[in-house]
Amino acid sequence: MNKTITSAASKMAYKVLHMKKSTKIAIGVTTAASAAAAGTIAFKARQAKKQERSIKSLMMEDAIKRLPKPRPIEDTYEEALKQSAQPYCLPDFARKSIGFTELDEFTDTFILEPKEEYSDFVIFYIHGHNFWADPAKMQFRFCRSLADTLGAKLVLPVYPKAPTHHVVEVHEMLLERYLYLVNEKGIDPKNIVFAGDAAGGGLALSLLQRIRYQALPMPKQAILLSPWLDISNTNIEMEALQKDDPMLNIERLRFQGKEYAGDVGVESPVVSPLNGDLKGLPPISVFSGTHDILSADAVELEKLAIEQELDINVYLFANQVHFFAALPIPEAKEALELIAEDVFGVEDEDIEEEYPDEEAFEEEVLEELDALDTDPAEEIIIEADEAE
Repeated sequence: MNKTITSAASKMAYKVLHMKKSTKIAIGVTTAASAAAAGTIAFKARQAKKQERSIKSLMMEDAIKRLPKPRPIEDTYEEALKQSAQPYCLPDFARKSIGFTELDEFTDTFILEPKEEYSDFVIFYIHGHNFWADPAKMQFRFCRSLADTLGAKLVLPVYPKAPTHHVVEVHEMLLERYLYLVNEKGIDPKNIVFAGDAAGGGLALSLLQRIRYQALPMPKQAILLSPWLDISNTNIEMEALQKDDPMLNIERLRFQGKEYAGDVGVESPVVSPLNGDLKGLPPISVFSGTHDILSADAVELEKLAIEQELDINVYLFANQVHFFAALPIPEAKEALELIAEDVFGVEDEDIEEEYPDEEAFEEEVLEELDALDTDPAEEIIIEADEAE
C-alpha cells in the first residue's frame, strides 16, 4: 500500500521565527553560513510549512542544489575504469569512526556491531552509487544508524564495480556472501533482512528474485531505500520529476546502467527487477521521496503490488530527495522508525506511544533545529562526487 508521508516537523516550522537570530543554517558543504536576517529565516519557515516538510530538510536540499555539477561521464570514464579494477580497501573513516571490521577472512565484506544488540536479526546491506562507486560516508553513516535502530549486526559486501565489472560478477559475489552467512555462519535466513539504497535497492530485489528462482533459503524481508528498479530509465514519469531532483540525472544514470548490464539487456529482470516476477518474495518495504526521479518506479512497483496482491509497502515522502533517509533531517528519523515498525511488526499505536504528548514532540524537533548552530558542515554528508 502506498503511504504518502509528510513530515511531522513541518507543523512546527513556523516556530523557528522565535529562534535567536544567530541560529546557523548549514547551506554548503564546506561552510555553515549564518542566516543573518530574521526575514530569511521567516521565509524558509513559511516555505517549509507550505511544503509539509521540516525546515532542516528544505535547507539540506538548498545545500545540495549549490553543489558543483559532476563532470561529464565521458571525461571520467577512464578514471572510473581504472578505479573499478582496483581491489577494495576499507577507508580509515569506516573502520575507526563507524566501527566496520572484516567479516572473517574476506577483504571485500565487512561487519558492523550495533551499540546495543537486542535482536537476532542480521542486516545484509547492499550499497548504492550507480554500480560505479564504492560506499561513501553517507552509506557508512546510514549503516551505523540502521544497525543501532534495529539492534542488529550489519554485513556490508562491497561488490565489484562497473565499468570494469558487470552484473553477472556482482550477482555471484553477493549470492556467495549471503549463502556464506546461511551455510557457514549458521544464521537462520528468517533472521536475515536485506536492505539496500539506490542501485543497491535494485540489487536487493533482483537477488531475491534469483534466490526464489534457484529455490534457495529466502531471507525474512527486504528494505529498499530510494531504489533504482529499472536501469533503462524509460518510465515517462521520470521526465516530469527531473526538474525537482537536485541529485540524479536520467541520461547519466542510463549510461552507467548500460555499462553495468554489460551483455545483458537493460530491460532484463536481472538488472531491472521491476520487470521480473514479484510473486513468492518476502515482505518488502520501499522508502522514496517525491524529489527523486527514481520514485517513479517505486510508484510503479506499488501499482504492481496492488494488482498482484503482494506484500509490498511503499512509503512516499513528500518533497524529499534521493536517499533522504541518510541525511541528518527529521524525515530520516521518521523513516527509521517505520523501518523498525516493519521489521519488528510493531503496531502503529505502539509507535505512537513514544510521543504521547504532541507538545513534547514539538520541543524535540525545535531542539534539533536549534542544534543547527553547532552542526559541523560535514554533517550534510553530501560530497561533490556524490551529487550524482
